[in-house]
Amino acid sequence: ATVPTLLDRVRRGKIDGQEIKKGEVILFASVGAGMNINAVCYRV
Repeated sequence: ATVPTLLDRVRRGKIDGQEIKKGEVILFASVGAGMNINAVCYRV
């Protein structure tokens, strides 16, 4: 749940210095210890 949690925290303003504005493309990626990769690319 790392990627959805990070997106939620950024959208709610819980991470200092990070924000998402309309029209931007965002990309979040997470690599786990077992090389499990989770990623999302989204246009706001």
